[in-house]
Amino acid sequence: MTDCRARRGSAQARRLAAGLVAVAVLGSAAAQAQAPLSTYDPETMELAEPAAPGRDAKVVVNELKAPSAESVGVLDQAHGGFAANLWAGTPAAVARKLIPLLPAAPASQVVRSLERRLLLTAAAAPDGAVEGDRPSLVELRAERLSAMGDSDGVVQLAAVAPQAVEGPVMQRVKLDALLLSGDTQGACADQPRDGSQPKLAVLCNFLVGKTLEGNLGLDLLRERKDADHAFVVAAETLSGLPPVPADKVRLDEVTPLHLATFAAAKMPLPADAVGKAPPAVAKAVAMSFSTPFEVRLAAGERAEAAGVLPPESLRKLYLEATFAPDEMGAPLAKAETVGGRGRALLFRAATDQPDPVIRAHFIAKAQELAAARGQTTSTARVFALLLADAKPDPALVTVAPALARANLALGRAEAAQWLELAKTDPAAAKAVERLWPLNAVAAAAPGQPVGTVGLAAWRTSLEGLPPEVAARRAAVVLGSLSALGAKVPDAAWLDTLALPAGGIKPGLFALLQSAALEARLGTTLLAALAGLGDQPLDKVDVISLTEAISARSRWWVWAATPASWPSRPCWPTECSLGHGWTRIDTDKPFSSAFIRVHLCH
Repeated sequence: MTDCRARRGSAQARRLAAGLVAVAVLGSAAAQAQAPLSTYDPETMELAEPAAPGRDAKVVVNELKAPSAESVGVLDQAHGGFAANLWAGTPAAVARKLIPLLPAAPASQVVRSLERRLLLTAAAAPDGAVEGDRPSLVELRAERLSAMGDSDGVVQLAAVAPQAVEGPVMQRVKLDALLLSGDTQGACADQPRDGSQPKLAVLCNFLVGKTLEGNLGLDLLRERKDADHAFVVAAETLSGLPPVPADKVRLDEVTPLHLATFAAAKMPLPADAVGKAPPAVAKAVAMSFSTPFEVRLAAGERAEAAGVLPPESLRKLYLEATFAPDEMGAPLAKAETVGGRGRALLFRAATDQPDPVIRAHFIAKAQELAAARGQTTSTARVFALLLADAKPDPALVTVAPALARANLALGRAEAAQWLELAKTDPAAAKAVERLWPLNAVAAAAPGQPVGTVGLAAWRTSLEGLPPEVAARRAAVVLGSLSALGAKVPDAAWLDTLALPAGGIKPGLFALLQSAALEARLGTTLLAALAGLGDQPLDKVDVISLTEAISARSRWWVWAATPASWPSRPCWPTECSLGHGWTRIDTDKPFSSAFIRVHLCH
């Protein structure tokens, strides 16, 4: 029925391993004695079509089950979500274990988008889900949305969640969402009356003028061994005591409640605590006018990079910055000396500069500073509107590689023009060689060999780097290309041998491979995202990275009759559209976009 063939570098090894396991575990005689409903083609290791039932086959009628409360969501396939059979084949025990492992600060906005869609999709509950289990699967999904800083998603999911799946976890994340949005009054109205949120009760009492009750609760908090010093200090200010200087406040982890209490007390949060704050708190800090601007700026850049703050909001924050006349007079020189305000200075200078050539130099300088800090893609997003107005000019040949890199990070076709300009200058052409992986990813196609000339030039550009660093870069680039189906020369893999030991957790690796092979989308996404984790892009394990890319790049969902529904992923360019099949969803952009972000990091 299909002519799908996944031609990847590891395909033969995977087929051989599957064949050996089948023989070793089942035995050839036992395997032939059975008549399974689904069998594997011995040549391709793909699921073969089941045999047509005989005339005397019995029809089995299953009773339609009532919808599960765990199935709720706010997205469907027509509105950015996944299919209703997202969790088909995923045991509830696996979902319960892996959902809490999903990253709170995904390594890229592409990963963040996938995770958000996964958590918000309305789909039939995983196999074996039992209403009444606590925390419920809906609560686990809401908790991860909260950890990601998606307060809107928490509120939306909570609004459709029936009471049967609500518990303490849902209650907590809803309160956090209200506090982060600045709706302290709403949080106080929804606070539990069972005494489980004593600090929130203290804050609410002070806010409504119940000083006696607030002080009583505060006395009880002081007596606890694990007393929250920062909260107590801010609450004491609300009670009428003088505020304590921010540098004297001990605060290891900023929570939404800290944010609301310090805001009510008109006290700035300690700068060192904000630097470690989760994305959602960083966003709120960036929008808080009671916080020193330097702290707001750092929080805003972190929040934008994490995907919880729109680039436009960070642009507005940049334009709020004030600079001395000598800084505005020489932004290229001063940008490297003003610390975290450097990109804000360059953005302000570029915005005010009428000369397009000078403006382009400011943009390029911002990209160079960002590259040194691993913030290329974030900076490209913030400068995107200014970058769109920049046109190739011989006067910009020296900065053409930086502008090409920014356009590549955004996936813009204009990158090609900047690359051509850079090639006209020997020094700039050398920099272009280092951008080869980005072009190679964009051009990668299943079964197509990797260009050896560009590969060789890029490998030369790695000379001088520590062996482990060069090996990691080679592994990421070659692994990504291989995961997209490109044919990588065997000799090229030798560059990765200096890579230190380590790798993905065996359980996640096994789950990812088996789920991708069997087209179990929910488990595939859970294992891939959990494997990537919260690590920075330059720390993500290479195998985790390439397997995630491989699994997602092979997904191709089809609408067909039940008898011809394919039960494994395949390369979209190699799949037949015959027999009335209709393409309905792909997620294909995940591959190139994710790798592009990773390589631009």
